[in-house]
Amino acid sequence: MSRLIKSSYFYPLEVIIDDREPMSVEKELLAKGNLLVQRKRLDVGDYIFDNDLLVERKTVVDFCGSIKDGRLFKQVSKLAKSKIPGILILEGKQKEFKETDFSVSAIQGILVSISLGFKIPILQSKGIKETVAIMLQGYKQLTKDRLQDQRVYPRKGNFKKGKDQSLKQKIHILEGFPGIGVDRAERLLDHFGSLKAAFDADFEKLLSVPGFGRISALKFIEILDD
Repeated sequence: MSRLIKSSYFYPLEVIIDDREPMSVEKELLAKGNLLVQRKRLDVGDYIFDNDLLVERKTVVDFCGSIKDGRLFKQVSKLAKSKIPGILILEGKQKEFKETDFSVSAIQGILVSISLGFKIPILQSKGIKETVAIMLQGYKQLTKDRLQDQRVYPRKGNFKKGKDQSLKQKIHILEGFPGIGVDRAERLLDHFGSLKAAFDADFEKLLSVPGFGRISALKFIEILDD
C-alpha cells in the first residue's frame, strides 16, 4: 500500500468524486491506498479531498468545449467563490490543442484570465496518472503544518535532560502520540503547564502552540476522543 500522504497513515483520506468523472481516475486514486471514495453529483468541482481541496479537472477536449458552450467561466466562478481552496487541472498533451479550433494565443489568454482574474491556480498534466499525483500533492501541501510551524524552536531551559523525572515521564507520555515527538511534547507542556491542561485543550488552543499545525492538532484531539 502506497503511503503517499502522511496524514493518511492513521486516518483514511475521504475523497468525493463527481459521478460524471471516469472510473479510471477513481481506480488510480484507490491504488494509492487508505482512501474512502464516494461518488455523487457535485455542484462545484469534480473532486473534493477532505473538504480541504477542491479540484476541477478538464481534458483538452472538454476545456475547449466548455469555452464554446459558456460553461468554463461559470464553473471557474463557482470554484473561486467556494470556501474550499480550489485548483484547475488541465489534462492532455500539448499536441491536442493543435487539433482544436483555438489558437495557442487564445488558449493562453483564457488561462491567464482564469489565473489572474479568478485567482485560480492552473496545473497541467499529461494524463490521468499525473493528474492524480498532482491532486494528492496539492492536498498534501494544503494540509501539512504551516511553514512557520516547521521552524526549529529553541528548547526551553526548564526542559534540560535529567532535571525532573516526573517531567521526563510526562514528555514520554506525550511523545507517544502519532506526530508529536519529543520537541512538540516539550512545547505542549511548556505552553499548558500540565498533561491535564494539554489534554483538555481544544483545537484553537492547540494551534496556538508553536510548531503545532492543523493536522497535528486534529490527530491529537481525535486520538483523545476515540
